[in-house]
Amino acid sequence: RGCVEALVMNEKRTKVLLGKRIIEPWPKWWTFGSRMMAGESPAEAVSRTMKEDLGLEVSPSRFTFLDTMSFIWSKRQEPPQENGCHDLALYYFVQITEQESASIKLRPTEYEKTQWFDPKDVTVKAGFHQATIKCLKQAIRLKL
Repeated sequence: RGCVEALVMNEKRTKVLLGKRIIEPWPKWWTFGSRMMAGESPAEAVSRTMKEDLGLEVSPSRFTFLDTMSFIWSKRQEPPQENGCHDLALYYFVQITEQESASIKLRPTEYEKTQWFDPKDVTVKAGFHQATIKCLKQAIRLKL
């Protein structure tokens, strides 16, 4: 499946916003993502994802491409769950304003909650996925 993921940070890049997912394949802290729809560009897909997952209107032009990741999951949300899935995810970075942060409306069918994390606390030891850690490090190093 072709997917997009949004790594969301504050304007100073001192905090990263993650969602506590409640669905497979990774019901833990994660970035905000979705499958790409037929005919969408990756930037359009990640913009749509921000609207669906966080209730935020974010122009496709605000996203910066970070990386491509390949995931093989043993479970998936759709039946038959035990068949798992293989996702090819395009990771994008975006910074949001305090006003945008205050207006977040989380999609309750996929996420339990959101939380701002200090990037230094996002480690494998703390239970975060390697992909989140890798893309967060890339986002911090970006020259914007």
